[in-house]
Amino acid sequence: MVVRIRLSRFGCKNKPFYRVMAADSRSPRDGKHLEVLGYYNPLPGQDGGKRMGLNFERVKYWLSVGAQPSDPVQRILFRAGVLPPPPMVAMARKGGPRDTRPVDPLSGRFTTPQKATDDSNSSKDGDADS
Repeated sequence: MVVRIRLSRFGCKNKPFYRVMAADSRSPRDGKHLEVLGYYNPLPGQDGGKRMGLNFERVKYWLSVGAQPSDPVQRILFRAGVLPPPPMVAMARKGGPRDTRPVDPLSGRFTTPQKATDDSNSSKDGDADS
C-alpha cells in the first residue's frame, strides 16, 4: 500500500477549498483517507487572512515513513519550508517543447552552472613577461 499526501477538494463551485490528507494511492480523491494533515485555501479572504494551515509534526511523520507527496502538495510543502524545492523545467511556450535547463523556483530564472576559469592562461602570460 502506497500512501500519498494529497489534496481533497471541498467548497462549492468556483470557490475551491482543499484539505491536505494522507490517503492510500488507490482511493479516490475525495474518498477514504487515513489522516487530515491540514488545509489549503487558494482564494485569500478580503482581509488577506491565512491561506494554509499544516500540522508539521504529522506531515514530517508521514514523510519519514515513506509517504509520497503529490505535485501540488510538494509545492505547498516547499513554500512552508518543509521540503527542498521541486525540480522545475521551463517551457518555451504553452504546448511547445520543454527547455531542459533547470529553473530557480524563487526567481523563475535559469540556473546555469558556472564555468571554471582557466588559470593556466594567466600563468603563461606571467611567465612570458619575466
